[in-house]
Amino acid sequence: MTGVFSQEVWAEAAPILSAIRAHPFVRGLADGTLERRRFQHYMVQDALYLQGFGRALAYGAVKAPDATQIQHFAHAAEVAIVVERALHAGFLAQFGVDPAEAERAAPSPPCQGYVDTLIA
Repeated sequence: MTGVFSQEVWAEAAPILSAIRAHPFVRGLADGTLERRRFQHYMVQDALYLQGFGRALAYGAVKAPDATQIQHFAHAAEVAIVVERALHAGFLAQFGVDPAEAERAAPSPPCQGYVDTLIA
C-alpha cells in the first residue's frame, strides 16, 4: 500500500495493532509460552473456524457469476478444508488432542459469531 490514504490508515490503526501485539495471548502464541491447555483450545477453535471458512467459500462458488469464479471459490474451499485440516491434524496430535473430541467440539461464541458473519 502506498499513498497518503494508506499512510493515514496505518497511522490511525497503529495503537490498535500495538495493543493486539502486546496482548498476553498473542505474545504467548508468538513466543511459545502459551499454556498447553490454552493452545489446545485455540487449535480446536481454529479448526472449527476453518470449517466455517470453507463453507463461506463454498457459498461464494454457489453465488459466483461465471464458471471461472465458481472454480476459483470451489478450489479455495477445498484448500481450506483439505490443506488446513491436515495441518491441524498434525498440531492436534502433537499437542495431545483427540481428533474425535476436536470434531465434536462446539465453537466458542467468538468463533461462531465470526463464522456466522462470514457466511452472512
